[in-house]
Amino acid sequence: MSSSSITCSRFAIIAAAAVLLQSLGLSLFIFGFFPTKPALSGVRGPESFRAPWPNGVGNDSAAALPPEELKQLYQELSEISPPFDRLILMVVDGLPAEFVLGRDNKPPREAFVEAMPYTQSLLADGFAVGYRAKAAPPTVTMPCLKAMVSGAIGGFLDVALNFNTQALQDDNIIGQFFWTGRKMVMHGDDTWLKLFPGSFIRHDGVSSFFVKDTVQVDQNVSRHLDEELCRDDWDLLDICAAEDPEFSCPLPRGRRWHLNV
Repeated sequence: MSSSSITCSRFAIIAAAAVLLQSLGLSLFIFGFFPTKPALSGVRGPESFRAPWPNGVGNDSAAALPPEELKQLYQELSEISPPFDRLILMVVDGLPAEFVLGRDNKPPREAFVEAMPYTQSLLADGFAVGYRAKAAPPTVTMPCLKAMVSGAIGGFLDVALNFNTQALQDDNIIGQFFWTGRKMVMHGDDTWLKLFPGSFIRHDGVSSFFVKDTVQVDQNVSRHLDEELCRDDWDLLDICAAEDPEFSCPLPRGRRWHLNV
């Protein structure tokens, strides 16, 4: 009985040690594969245009300026007059770059060129510049938008966070527009509204996860576009479609968007 008891005790110790070792290995894997990226404090300010202040003196006073004065300060420091008064940011989520720019130093297939004639004409006539931006996986909506506006590198944890998007805390161009008093309007995928709550004076977002088909988000943009282009109360118009609109119907919505803009 004594020998049997010692054997069972040893087995119990070995089993407990194995479970502990597996738990430790699983924890190391999770924290390594799904790291949490801490948000960087502070935002880029007028000091970017100046020589460094000694001991950081002067930065706080500039950051405390009202939006209109901060906007004017940026303009004076940059010494560059903006060629346009307003900006339209059009994002087509899920459009492969090879459909527009080709692949492996080869032009896009003829079918893609014929499907997007207006876009291709802009590139061919020199009215648009095409380039390929490489994004680290995962390439779902939320981490891609974060990379576009802030340069942040996404992680695999963003796949889960994509279903519960939180406000972006890192410095980003949308925040810079907001802090300098620019008026922004957004229509389309509501991921923008979750990343930048309170930044838009007018918006109509549609969840890309709960729609009946693949064109509902695009229709949300289409019904607002003509009206927004006639308004003059915004500085940035952000429209975000859920698919490539020039492939989606006999009268391409995307082509109409480009022509209207």
